[in-house]
Amino acid sequence: MKEPEYHRMIAARDAVRARLNGLQDRLRRDAARSANSPAAHRGDSGWRKTDEVEYQDSLARLQHAHRSDIGALTAKLDRQQAAIRAFIIRNPS
Repeated sequence: MKEPEYHRMIAARDAVRARLNGLQDRLRRDAARSANSPAAHRGDSGWRKTDEVEYQDSLARLQHAHRSDIGALTAKLDRQQAAIRAFIIRNPS
């Protein structure tokens, strides 16, 4: 197996995965901030069902607004994973 090429592919995949996870984390933080609640954090004892509904609605709106970015990164991640699998099949250890 060509080690440098394999490691490059893995590093590129990991970078895209980190970008996707970072985007999703940012959207979750923004959604939590948009929910006006006396509770400091989601899951606190002061967090009410209405806060959760507001959080989920806000998260859905943010995900919809960023759907092209999320879709592009997800598709790229799928292509990279398929390329890694094909590389492993073509170049057994």
